[in-house]
This record gives sequence, structure tokens and C-alpha cells, in this order.
Amino acid sequence: MTAHSNDLMLSTPQFRQVYDDAPEAIVIPKYLQHHRIVVTVSLLDEDQSATPIRKRRPPAQFAGRVKELGDVINTLSAEDWGLAD
Repeated sequence: MTAHSNDLMLSTPQFRQVYDDAPEAIVIPKYLQHHRIVVTVSLLDEDQSATPIRKRRPPAQFAGRVKELGDVINTLSAEDWGLAD
């Protein structure tokens, strides 16, 4: 039986490297080579404006049952929504 637990991972040797300019390939340290490992890559400087905005859709069970009556957001001022400076 193979155990998969964060507790086991914390007690094993770990390697963490932050790159300011990531290379094409990342070298694995010798002591980790030829072992079963987990590799996680996270983007630290992701530009939030580059993330596409998904249009919200109602659940299929409401299709044809919901009627839009107007623009709810613009019925109040930005100050009423707590958005004023």
C-alpha cells in the first residue's frame, strides 16, 4: 500500500526555487533524480487583466424561466454601492 499524505511530503527532502526569469528547462537536483517526485509550477506575476472574463450563465434548470427587467447595477450610484472614493 502506498501512502499519499502531506505529512509524508513534509518529512522528505524538498527543493524550492523561485525564478525571476524562468528558463526553458528546470534542472532537478541530483538527490531528487530517479525518484518519484511531485513538480508544481505556479505563475507569481500573473497579470489579472490578461485573464479572460467569463460571462456568467444561469443554470440550465432556469432556462426560459428568468426574465431580465433591466440593469440592476446602474440603478444606484457608485456611492450607494460603496464604490465611491
